[in-house]
Amino acid sequence: MTAAMNAPYSIIVAVSVLTAVVLLTYVVRSRTERKKIVTCLQPGPEEGLVDAARRVGEQAALCDEIPRLKIRLDMLLKTSPLPMIIVNHECNIINLSHSAEQALDQPRRRRSLLESMESHELDDLVREALKSQTPADAVIRLYASGRRPFQIWLFPYRALETPECIIFLRDMAEKVDYGRMRSQFAATVSHELRTPLAGIRALVESLKDPELGGADRVRFLDRVENESTRLAQLIDELLFLSELESGSEQDLKGDIPLRSLVDEIIEELRPKTDRFEVQMENRIPPEARLPLEGRMARTVLTNMIENSVKYSGRGSRVQLLAEKENGKVKVTVRDDGIGIDAEHLPHIFERFYRVDKSRSKRLGGTGLGLSIVKHIIETAGGEVTADSREGFGTSISFTLPA
Repeated sequence: MTAAMNAPYSIIVAVSVLTAVVLLTYVVRSRTERKKIVTCLQPGPEEGLVDAARRVGEQAALCDEIPRLKIRLDMLLKTSPLPMIIVNHECNIINLSHSAEQALDQPRRRRSLLESMESHELDDLVREALKSQTPADAVIRLYASGRRPFQIWLFPYRALETPECIIFLRDMAEKVDYGRMRSQFAATVSHELRTPLAGIRALVESLKDPELGGADRVRFLDRVENESTRLAQLIDELLFLSELESGSEQDLKGDIPLRSLVDEIIEELRPKTDRFEVQMENRIPPEARLPLEGRMARTVLTNMIENSVKYSGRGSRVQLLAEKENGKVKVTVRDDGIGIDAEHLPHIFERFYRVDKSRSKRLGGTGLGLSIVKHIIETAGGEVTADSREGFGTSISFTLPA
């Protein structure tokens, strides 16, 4: 994949960091609220103590998310190909990605942005963004990099009411179509990340209402958990794609027993198959082997099976088949569900493409599952195909050299 093709996706991966930071802020804010409640647990009316104790327990559920979110943030900073710098309200660097360390020769320690980048223009731009809380972009020559021009994107946010800012950088020496990059950024990230984040923010505000009843509070917390899970899944999948595209997974070859792996995945997905009343049939021969590394094989098959279970329709049947043909292994996931219109079929392996967007959101889809399948199989030297007729079901297959 060329640098020009990588660039828009790198922006999407980078913005996952912004989402993780802001989501972490909301969870930490919940922990702060819990501490305030604890201070109120002084001798007094019994009803007040019971209510405060209940709120402590509810907020504790959100606080459990903190370690997981910190791990995701650290992994995104470690693996993203796009250089990123996080600064606080005083324009001091508080974190930066490994790619930023390498591109700008910056050590991972606290120091001022001006001292590190040697650019008053960048320092002024960041300070204005922190003050106005408005995203900005510019092309700036950085002395710290030998006066090379960099495309700069600034995304300010508030962490517990204190302004901070994430800075994304792109070396202009690389020939990149920036118009297309910004267009894809706006079309995908704003919808895929900001929409659920806005929902979380609204729910958190509702939870602050002292008049909110116990049943409503539990319902709102369930919705916060669902939206957080969706965001976490999206960030994990973006991170996984970034890992693939960075070339860190060089050897995808393997040799694993296919039927037993499919049995394991079907069992793991049983809550979903029961929910959608889908009948699963593993028709793969016991002797079948898959020439793919174990982790990648599990990811491919899980995404294919889960996609069929969620979108084939209630009461449908999903079959797993495998065969050898012309020196290749062919694996197929076939359902007899609602099918896919011919207009949409050529696009189902594209990132964030959904045949029915409202239904996908309701079922918890991220729009990345089949894209991940395609990327893994093609990287391993194989091919992915899809065949479908509306009302007659869908078959998704991949082939790999035996």
